[in-house]
Amino acid sequence: MNAGRGKRAAGHASSAEGSGRAAPAASPRAVDPRLFSLVVIVGYGLFRGVNANSYLSAFASVEAPFLFVPDLFFNVVVACSVVVCSVTVIALVLRGRLGPLSMPYVAPAALFVAANLCALFGVFSWMPSDLALIVPGVLLGAASVMLSLVWVEVLACQEPRAIVTQIALSMLVNMVTSSVLSGLSGGARAAASCAALVVMVLCARCVRRALRTGAAGAGAGGAVATMAVGKGAAGDCAGKAARGHLKAAPRGSYRDAFLELEDSLVAFCVMEAVIGLLNSFMLAGSVTFAGSGSVSGVGMLIGILTFCVVVFVVQRIPRVSTAFRVLMPIIASLLVFLPFLGEQFNLFFSTVLLGGYYFIALLITYVVAETAHVRNLSPYVLMGAAACLARVCLAAALLGGYAIGSLPGGLFGESEHLMRYLVVIMAVIYALSLAAVLVSRDRRRSRARRIRIAAPSAAEGDDAFDARCAAVAAAGNLTEREAEIMRYLARGRTKAHIAGVLYVSENTVRSHVRNIYAKLEVHTRQQLIDLVEEERGADGGGEAPGSR
Repeated sequence: MNAGRGKRAAGHASSAEGSGRAAPAASPRAVDPRLFSLVVIVGYGLFRGVNANSYLSAFASVEAPFLFVPDLFFNVVVACSVVVCSVTVIALVLRGRLGPLSMPYVAPAALFVAANLCALFGVFSWMPSDLALIVPGVLLGAASVMLSLVWVEVLACQEPRAIVTQIALSMLVNMVTSSVLSGLSGGARAAASCAALVVMVLCARCVRRALRTGAAGAGAGGAVATMAVGKGAAGDCAGKAARGHLKAAPRGSYRDAFLELEDSLVAFCVMEAVIGLLNSFMLAGSVTFAGSGSVSGVGMLIGILTFCVVVFVVQRIPRVSTAFRVLMPIIASLLVFLPFLGEQFNLFFSTVLLGGYYFIALLITYVVAETAHVRNLSPYVLMGAAACLARVCLAAALLGGYAIGSLPGGLFGESEHLMRYLVVIMAVIYALSLAAVLVSRDRRRSRARRIRIAAPSAAEGDDAFDARCAAVAAAGNLTEREAEIMRYLARGRTKAHIAGVLYVSENTVRSHVRNIYAKLEVHTRQQLIDLVEEERGADGGGEAPGSR
């Protein structure tokens, strides 16, 4: 009997070899996708909470910052560190030296812990004053960039609905973490931050292990990836990582992505500049008021809650440029009255400003992660570039605002004149940013027209298809959202799929579809597809409609 078992075993082994496929030793243990999402939410939320508290308190060396600025020099050092680290990461990715799931998370967390321990034991107080700000600023800038990219990569591997939901829930964890840390004394705050960072590292380790296991399974056979990390967000992330979702892409692909993100990046950079300009200007001009130290926390709370309302109640994510165009005129109008009203108005204005800034910052995180997911690009490059541009604008505005606020005598000697001058500066910045947004849109539209005219008739690509859809949408006078949904319909996507990708309800999609059909005078999806195909014939790319 033992000999028989041996022969059967040998037969099974030989048949496996004969089939040309090596049988896996064991299926990886499945991970519940809900547990995966929970780990991402907790880990990302703890990181954002510790990072925000460390930034605003300069590692517990500042009890209460003035609005957004704990210390002007410290902020500039952090900004410069972020720029250097972001540029280094982008260069490594473009040169093929930094692949997917390879951004370190233990080393930057160790930098965070080291800075908090130095604050806990008073190491920074032994250093010269400038060095005591340079060292923690460099540690914070480098660590925050690397850890931010670790978590954005995880978000970028998932569907848009999962991305925005996890960002919103993570920000609630961030809000709780920041509130708890800000209520502690210096030593207790540093110790609690270290504990939170340890938990964050464990969360990152679990997520990275699940993704690597799934990626290895997907590389072996594809089906194992789903078994390894479960269905849903985690399985999708692992499968895409294994299939090269984050491999080095042609630079032209990144150029197209940045053209798509151009409006959002302009809006975010302008908000960074306005925040830095106003805060450093008021700090230099001694325009202080009671309660300024709590404004940043309240503003963050308002921005996060507004984002959660948009995600879970409104269920429609606005464009960053749209939110910017609504917010900036409100801020400019309130700023006009700032020199003439009391401290309560100053608190209200500053809270609105910071709340809008945090809201746009969360939108940018979602837009970058979604773009990286849809276009199969490295989020390291997209998020690194966004962080680099924003910090350059912030540093320039901090230094410029401080220089203006410090001007002696003459026209700039009175605070009222200074504030009026600042209003003019912000109005110019806003006008220039709107001009940049409009120019970028015109450039994209002209590029789409050139592609449609020059597109070859055979084996046309996505750009030519989008150009034909754009021509049909323009002929039917469709809105921007209706044109977006029409492209999905023309590709054969279901209403449920469209609702998931655009993070809207199916009822909203049905309403848009009815409007699209009415404007284009079609009654079925097939008629819509035929209409798009007729546009190809009208361009000379196929048979004329009447020849069928």
